[in-house]
Amino acid sequence: MSGEAATPWAAFPEQGSDSVGDIVGDSVDIGDSTVPDVPGVPVVRDIAVSPDRIVAVADVIEEQAKALERKVTEQVGALNIKAPADDIVSQEAAEAWNAVVSHGENSYASRVMAYVHGLQGLADQLRAAGRRYLSEDDGNAAALGDAAGG
Repeated sequence: MSGEAATPWAAFPEQGSDSVGDIVGDSVDIGDSTVPDVPGVPVVRDIAVSPDRIVAVADVIEEQAKALERKVTEQVGALNIKAPADDIVSQEAAEAWNAVVSHGENSYASRVMAYVHGLQGLADQLRAAGRRYLSEDDGNAAALGDAAGG
């Protein structure tokens, strides 16, 4: 195996860098090769969930969705173009533009509206999760109170 590289990194062409650490940044030197630092282990944390905060987030998402829907509805007409001439090329080009941008079920305008409806669905899901969390939390508190004799 004469002529083969001594380290795996030697097989890559030299471009002014002696090691992977020079390319990646912070590194640890292990013998004759350099490897990137390994990230730390994630820490388990308790997450405090407040149902009223969930509803507030849902309200913000819904508000933004409504604003986007209004803007698209108001401006979609400005995206339409009319054929600049009566020739077939101009007419076909204008028709194709309008189909891609503002008309049809696969147009950009339709995709944006689908996104808006997705945001509204997300807001509904968050509200339902907040209600469910609140009722489960109340039920758990009552069960704990009963178990403690209170």
